Amino acid sequence: MPNTPSAVAVVDGDPSDDHRAPTAPAAYWTVLGGPPAPRPTLTPGGFKHLLVPCLAATCLSDRPWRLANAPRIEDRRLLSAMLRHLGATVDDDGPRVTVDASGLNANALPAQWSAGIHGGVYLLPTVLATRGEVSSGRHGGCAIGGGTQGTRPLSHIAAIMERFGAVCEVSAEGFRATAPRDGLRGARIDLADFAEPEPRTKTPTGPYYSGATKTALLAAVTARGTTVLDNPYPKPDALELARILGGAGARVEVSRERITVEGLGGPLGGADLTLPSDLMEVVTFIAWAVHLRRELNLVLQRPDVVRSGLAPELACLAAMGVPLRWEGSVLRITPPERLRGTEVLAASHHVYSDAGPLFALMLLGADTPSRLTDGVWENRFGYAEGLRGMGAVLERAGNELRISPGPLQRSPRPLVAGDLRAAATLLLAALGTGVPHRLHGVDHLARGYENLPAKLAALGARIEVPDETGETA
Repeated sequence: MPNTPSAVAVVDGDPSDDHRAPTAPAAYWTVLGGPPAPRPTLTPGGFKHLLVPCLAATCLSDRPWRLANAPRIEDRRLLSAMLRHLGATVDDDGPRVTVDASGLNANALPAQWSAGIHGGVYLLPTVLATRGEVSSGRHGGCAIGGGTQGTRPLSHIAAIMERFGAVCEVSAEGFRATAPRDGLRGARIDLADFAEPEPRTKTPTGPYYSGATKTALLAAVTARGTTVLDNPYPKPDALELARILGGAGARVEVSRERITVEGLGGPLGGADLTLPSDLMEVVTFIAWAVHLRRELNLVLQRPDVVRSGLAPELACLAAMGVPLRWEGSVLRITPPERLRGTEVLAASHHVYSDAGPLFALMLLGADTPSRLTDGVWENRFGYAEGLRGMGAVLERAGNELRISPGPLQRSPRPLVAGDLRAAATLLLAALGTGVPHRLHGVDHLARGYENLPAKLAALGARIEVPDETGETA
């Protein structure tokens, strides 16, 4: 991957800004289990991984963007705050977010907000394209990548932006980029350069592949000239983003092998769209039903996108023997009479890496051993220690986790999650034991799930969430 020069550009937000970052959620929950509810029905929130780049894309337009089915998660709150700080008008009440960025008048992302989430990285190409320069501090998120103390690396973001003519400076403290005087220009980029071949299937994968593709799309649509993106990241958070940008006025041709963008050389138009249901929330509740052996109905937005986007996950679930029935916008889940062990490959052209921990939990209930391979993130097995404390037999060898079937029991010590999907996995694991557990690291859940305790309560679970005084609610 191309290297980028160093710098020390760090810009802090104004502490007197009216739109401050929200207070951090409770550090732990007490998970108490609860009796089953008879075939409950839930509606998952909107697709986080599409919401984030769409909010960033609003900076490219001089017309309002309206995003329906937008999940009320930490990424949405912090990105809305950053957009307001940059001069945009944001109405983010209820399930719809409306952004008018025609008044964008700043180019510095407040460091204390960008450090709280990963999604702020997508503001870097869009603010650069609109304002001609951009700066930020570090960008955070789950501690599963190559950064330190939970930060995410930015070298691949800089390398993509440089292909469009930008000059970028990256350091441990922050990021700065400037565009050419006449704006960004189109480029031809093989996105496999920002990936590595998965050993078994030889398809591109890795931690930078998704971010590189989305950054390139956001830089291309208002650039001058044609951009050709070969071997793009194939998941719907990238391909749907390309289609949405096309619907906002860009000329975009999309296939799984290549995306071609005719840059507008000026701003996008408006957009009015409905986000599909969050793919990982769908997998989470499938895992709940399988692990706890409960029935469940999920009411989905844009089920065609959900079904196609989760094709590898659905193939694995079929191999495991999990009965799923699709009826219009409703997905009906029934626990299997027999759960079969299988091999799960998490890679960019296969199962989402985010789904891997949830599959590991489900496969503890299989009748034969299973193997999970993660070809994206080097530290994705942070949940394994917590599961071992509950009696799971898990053996890690490099990027593989060997899973021996067996029941879970009460852990002798509190459970600790270091990332979003580890927290979700350990939460479901604790519910399955039927005995109380204290789960730390639940602040991660606020970045990926909207009002998760209430949804679990609708399934019959009891979750005690301490308030700011330490009392439970």
